[in-house]
Amino acid sequence: MQRFLFMAFASLWLYQATFAQSVIINEISQGSDGGKEWVELLVIDEGVDMRGWELGDFDDGVWHPIAEFTSHSQWSDLTRGTIVVIYNSGDVDGTILTTGGEDTTFSDKSVLLGVNNSSFLNDIGPWGGSSGAFANSDGDDAPAIRNASDQIVHDMAVAHPSAAVSSPGSAKVKYYTSNTVGGVTNDLNWTVAASTSGTPGEANGGDNSNWVDQSLPVELSQWFASCIQGQVRLDWTTDSEIENQGFIIERKLGRPTETSEAWLKIATFATNPDLLGQGSTSSQHNYSYTDMEVKVGETYNYRLSDVDYQGVVTQHPEIIIGVSKNEMTQKLSISTYPNPSNSGIQIIIADVSPNQSFRVDILNIKGEFVKNVFTGRSLTNVMDLAWDGMDFSNRSVPSGIYITKVAGPNNSYSQSFTISK
Repeated sequence: MQRFLFMAFASLWLYQATFAQSVIINEISQGSDGGKEWVELLVIDEGVDMRGWELGDFDDGVWHPIAEFTSHSQWSDLTRGTIVVIYNSGDVDGTILTTGGEDTTFSDKSVLLGVNNSSFLNDIGPWGGSSGAFANSDGDDAPAIRNASDQIVHDMAVAHPSAAVSSPGSAKVKYYTSNTVGGVTNDLNWTVAASTSGTPGEANGGDNSNWVDQSLPVELSQWFASCIQGQVRLDWTTDSEIENQGFIIERKLGRPTETSEAWLKIATFATNPDLLGQGSTSSQHNYSYTDMEVKVGETYNYRLSDVDYQGVVTQHPEIIIGVSKNEMTQKLSISTYPNPSNSGIQIIIADVSPNQSFRVDILNIKGEFVKNVFTGRSLTNVMDLAWDGMDFSNRSVPSGIYITKVAGPNNSYSQSFTISK
């Protein structure tokens, strides 16, 4: 009876741990001969510090290490969506060689490391030559990761000795196909295929690719403010959402003051059902909120945030608008193409009032300034602008989601696009 209670408690602890993950195992290959193994990790949260973490095998409650992450600064602040592949450098799989082998460029969110790369990893395990680590004799010989405090972050097997999610076996690859953290415990969300079908350093297709390619849990394609007879209407469109509970809207005065204005929370999904999210969806959804507690003649900043199932709050770029009494702010029409692009984009702004002043900036997904595209007054009612894919230092930007922000004296619009290289 005591043994049963211990096993039940252990299984429950492992199950709960899967819902507190910041990194998951996304794919595992045992190579064409069982020795050419590699493991793919996917960073789920923003700003994860993996210094001192370990990749290994938590087999029946005993930790068997393979590689320890060094104190290199690149591990200290990993971007959500980063894929890290660690492979047996003593017996390299052909699939790894096909991708070009080792890749230590973190900025593109795809990293491939041989276990013998001493800059980023300490080789402390059984890999080397034709030796493997995942014999799979009982199905639960699967990869796991633990943090610097020796806490299991994700054990692919979930339970021991009878695995809920088993490892693939010799000459096989197994990859996660779903788009939620909780789904990793369900073997139905994993696919087994020939080792030659592995995709190290890349997402796994379908829902998994949609999830991995999101730099944020909520992909916001539009976010703008309109003034309607002394009130401010906020509208936004999501192209997809991942485990989204809902939205929070904050406001502060946009004009300079002697003391710094604090952000005021004016609406939240916790009390307003119109701000509830869609959970996980790849369909487009439109949202709106009208702020009636504003003063004519004032200028306001608005900030939109989404909250995921783990309570993580992600802020989106601010927008600004001036409040007038009788006029309805003219709504601009903004489009960007090509989208996605492998370099720069064209920005078309239509329905512009002649001689209207505005500014067009490119921001990254965190809302940080990348480059100014235009500042001045419109000469026609249609503006055709070009951005060359370079930042303010004239460096080519990495792949990712970017934002076109168009701001006038009484309106502000944000629209996202993707750079994929």
